[in-house]
Amino acid sequence: LPTEAALSVSLSVAVGTLRKSLELLEHQNILERLQGSGTYVKKQEQKKRSHEMFRLELCTGPGLPTARILNVRKLKKPSAQVRLGNDASSHAWRVRRLRFINDTAIALEEIWFDAATCDALSAGDLDDSMYLFYQQRFGIWVARVEDQISVADAPAWAPSIWGVSAGTSAGFIERVSWATSNHVVEYSRTWFDPKVCRYSSR
Repeated sequence: LPTEAALSVSLSVAVGTLRKSLELLEHQNILERLQGSGTYVKKQEQKKRSHEMFRLELCTGPGLPTARILNVRKLKKPSAQVRLGNDASSHAWRVRRLRFINDTAIALEEIWFDAATCDALSAGDLDDSMYLFYQQRFGIWVARVEDQISVADAPAWAPSIWGVSAGTSAGFIERVSWATSNHVVEYSRTWFDPKVCRYSSR
């Protein structure tokens, strides 16, 4: 960042007020102040930022979430579900993946988003965090989500590595995610194993 003197002039604030603000940002781990060198914006860990809205954690405590893509397909929008994106496309991308925390398989996810955003997509294009993917690929920011939590049978496509057989009762999260423009960015369904993980809202 520019020097404190230059910042105080450009922002039209007193140096004392500016210093308090910089100290607060440093305390929040956003800035790093190096004696004799200057003030720098810290590079945040991508993993930490990208999973801020992820609500599942191990029963033993939090950990690092990752995902393994099972398949990516372009299909007709699920008519029974909420409206995705706009009416420019009748198709949506469906991503199915297995979620892990600290290498423990915890959940299955089925994620839908508007196909009008891109014509081609492969598993290699996706990030562990879909919200980060939407930001970087399409410039779309998720502003709010609504989760409905219940119990549902594990789907027929459940892989054996998950440890929960198809048709077995599992925790279930149905999520709708909205962009800052107030249109639906994503619809998802998540089946989780309550023996190893739990839903946590903070």
